[in-house]
Amino acid sequence: MKLSLIDTHCDTAYELYHRGAHLDRNDCHIDLEKASVFQHYAQYYAVWSYKGLSDEACWQDFLRITDYFDRELDALSDRAVRVRTGQELAAAWESGKHAAILAVEDARLTEGKLERLDTLRDKGVRYLTLLWSGETCVGGSHNTQTGLTAFGKELVAGCFQRGIIPDVSHASEQTVDDLIPIAQAYGKPFIASHSNSYTLCPVSRNLRDRHFQALKELGGVLGINLYTAFLTDTSVRPATVDDVVAHIDYFMAMGGEDIIGFGGDWDGCSMPDSLHHVGDLYQVADALARHNYSEELIQKIFWKNFYDFAMKNL
Repeated sequence: MKLSLIDTHCDTAYELYHRGAHLDRNDCHIDLEKASVFQHYAQYYAVWSYKGLSDEACWQDFLRITDYFDRELDALSDRAVRVRTGQELAAAWESGKHAAILAVEDARLTEGKLERLDTLRDKGVRYLTLLWSGETCVGGSHNTQTGLTAFGKELVAGCFQRGIIPDVSHASEQTVDDLIPIAQAYGKPFIASHSNSYTLCPVSRNLRDRHFQALKELGGVLGINLYTAFLTDTSVRPATVDDVVAHIDYFMAMGGEDIIGFGGDWDGCSMPDSLHHVGDLYQVADALARHNYSEELIQKIFWKNFYDFAMKNL
């Protein structure tokens, strides 16, 4: 089975900049050589706000990282291109190029300045992960009981107004509860770029069932996270590819056939031992086939669900 892939989360752009590495070939989970096993490939590259930096320093880091990443894409223009819309994604694939889509992980780099959303939009950011850890100017992360701040609510509304998609991975329960009515008021989707099922693996980073249902009703998407600690209790046994399938099974049973894909958290976490890089996702396809998933459904999970979402929302 020949597959394409659209993945909604990696930290590779951050790693490339800080390592001085290159996108065509490197020691990261993702490079163009490793991804060449896919017929077509699109990746959301999320620029992380490093926890050790101030909010303003994170903003400056974002500008440096994206400038570096743009230079990488320029050097590889025959094989890779930055895309901002669904139409640009389609054109990239028609020309046989890797489609690179920019995102941000941890909106505290806005530093309470709503106008920074305009810069993010102009830079090509297509989704904004609201939080990462602790309490920030935006609100409470997964390891808190805090919801959105007043600025956080303005930020979410500002995202919808500008066509930037809010991402609830890393958000607290209360933050997601606060976001949902704003999304409903705008009639626009939010996403969970790299989250698994809290019911199967009850860690604070995973998504509650009621939040998945709201995401589904609003037309959002969810990327399955490959981080071992979000797949199963690793104090009992190591996580495996079968645990990845178990989370897919669970969301499928909740009606997720059209909204599930991968948000691997590449270059940001430890993965099951057999998954060394993005090309190894074929192992998950093989496991899904053994669990009687049809080729059509496997294609939807690997790329078509997220392709359709991009055509409607980017």
